[in-house]
Amino acid sequence: MKVPLPWLLEYCDPGLDVQAIEERLTMTGTKVEAIHRHGVERADGFVVGRVLEAEQHPDADRLKVCSVDLGSAAADGPATIVCGAPNVSAGQTVAVALPGAVMPDGRRLEAATLRGVVSEGMILSESELQIGAGGEGILVLDTLDAEFAPGTPLAEALPISQDVLELEITPNRPDCLGIYGVARELHAATGAPLAAAPWSDDAGSAGELAAARVTVQCPELCPRFTARVFEHLTIRESPAWLKARLTAAGQRPINNVVDITNYVMLLTGQPLHAFDLDRVAGSSLNVRRAREGERVDTLDGQTRTLDAEMVLIEDAEGPTSIAGVMGGIRSEVAPQTTRVLMEVANWNGPNIHRTATELGLRSEASSRFEKGLQPEQCLQAQAVASRLMVELAGATLLEGTIDVGGALPPEQVIRLRAERVRSILGRGVGIERQREILERLDFSAR
Repeated sequence: MKVPLPWLLEYCDPGLDVQAIEERLTMTGTKVEAIHRHGVERADGFVVGRVLEAEQHPDADRLKVCSVDLGSAAADGPATIVCGAPNVSAGQTVAVALPGAVMPDGRRLEAATLRGVVSEGMILSESELQIGAGGEGILVLDTLDAEFAPGTPLAEALPISQDVLELEITPNRPDCLGIYGVARELHAATGAPLAAAPWSDDAGSAGELAAARVTVQCPELCPRFTARVFEHLTIRESPAWLKARLTAAGQRPINNVVDITNYVMLLTGQPLHAFDLDRVAGSSLNVRRAREGERVDTLDGQTRTLDAEMVLIEDAEGPTSIAGVMGGIRSEVAPQTTRVLMEVANWNGPNIHRTATELGLRSEASSRFEKGLQPEQCLQAQAVASRLMVELAGATLLEGTIDVGGALPPEQVIRLRAERVRSILGRGVGIERQREILERLDFSAR
């Protein structure tokens, strides 16, 4: 699992360097397999610029000659930069690499003459900075929440250079399958403050009741299925900060709604799936065991043949997705989507592991479900996703959460004997110290 360090430190910052954090996490049994730098190795030479003019190149149809205000980063006034991006225009705030800057691929940028015009830098796309997948046009910074003056170091506006921890999460620690779970572990190991859980606040809902139905025919394989309905949303590109986080964590940005589901999964450890509700026949979903030989067209463009041990989700016209593994094409979110049913469910871990193995279809979702998640996580993920759907998609959350099988298992009480602790550790640990450690890990100790 890839954990971008700046994202982790938002929730627990012990004031240690990355090597010390690696040591502390490894001491808890959370093995750090590697640390790598995502983006540029050094942020020097990357600044915010403002395009003052963008004129057609005199000798090239596909190039424009831009005058770019670089503030104090350019002592001789605006720089001339030749740009081939189709979307560059005057008035934009942009990301600029100056001569001498080292790109993520190790290439050192130099001033160059393009069709007779000297270019004193490069206006960058998000893919060139490794903070997104878009490569057809330049990255426009006008959509950022804050305004940045020309000449501002680009690292102050975007995470263009960050350490990423690659963790090995063992099957007995599904609580560490999300950024916040790793932050809790770091909190327990260092005593550094832990920020409030990201699901502490929920989105407000409208008065209209959600117009959807869910039934579960195999509760032993689907202990809990929750759903919320969102209307009046707009599918668009995600903001730069969200794409940057997803990219650093190994995810490819798609659109704001799909990106929200991936972001919340990475943060909480709980997978989600968004259905286009207008493409769900009958506005109803049913969870059942598949019939032998039943087929589902999955999001990767393949047709999967199921057996009777697998679980699927269907609407009034037939199967729409393979439960806990991958969604289906028929109900996927598309550019014209305006209504979404957000599914957050809990699935039987061994069954998901078998399904993914038999189909040769491992996904981020299945790799989490097979380790055994807790039913309580469903509403936690719904809360985080709901806030982001309202904020980033302009959605209206309808009243009511569909919650099938929502009765939580009884609280487990573990009796911890002092002599057992001593026999395992080879030394005694005081009762108050034991209580402190357990409470840092979110256990209630009494």
